Amino acid sequence: MTGRSTEDLVQQLVRNLRPVKPIARLRVAAAGTLALWIAAVVATGWLTGTWPRFGEAVFWLDPLALAILLGLGVVAAGAVVAALASAVPGRERLVRAGGIGAGIAAVWLIGCGICAVGGGAAESAGGLFAGCVSCLLHAVVLAIPAALAASFYLSRGAPRHRLFASGVAAAGAAGLGALAVHATCSAVGGFHLLLGHCLTPMIAGLVFALPLAVLVQRWSPAAIEP
Repeated sequence: MTGRSTEDLVQQLVRNLRPVKPIARLRVAAAGTLALWIAAVVATGWLTGTWPRFGEAVFWLDPLALAILLGLGVVAAGAVVAALASAVPGRERLVRAGGIGAGIAAVWLIGCGICAVGGGAAESAGGLFAGCVSCLLHAVVLAIPAALAASFYLSRGAPRHRLFASGVAAAGAAGLGALAVHATCSAVGGFHLLLGHCLTPMIAGLVFALPLAVLVQRWSPAAIEP
């Protein structure tokens, strides 16, 4: 009786098994996330006529602007890589490397922002608020496609800490958005650079961690399939 019951239970479990779809390669996910960000930047530039100032000599002659650009690039790359790698079992080293790189770059950006405040031009309260909000929202809009792509990849993987991975993904995507915004914005005010550019990835990571985690949960195959 016990043998038959065990055999019936095993057969029932086998019948209930669903095929597991393999997760996409990490490099494919990273390339797709980057491609969506580039598409968003190009589409926004085409619609608004606002393009990066890489052709202006003054941009390349400003050490602080270049330092912020570098910091945003490293934060974006490190955070995106760490978030995507967290969905793949066995890629813990890459998660740590990306996270450490993003963390160091975040400290670098805070330092750049403090330097900007110390030597920046005077700003009115109204202009400061409007400018910071404008750049912050612009960066978030540009980050949406990359954030959604990273969230979808996370939903198909197995992140050990969904909320943390979602926050890192949000920070990385916002870093990409802020990178494009910084390259197009001509503001030189210190507080504007600190609040509207340098801190954008960290702010987005904290604000959008929970919404993206909920989205990852809803997109997971276990939540979609009956």
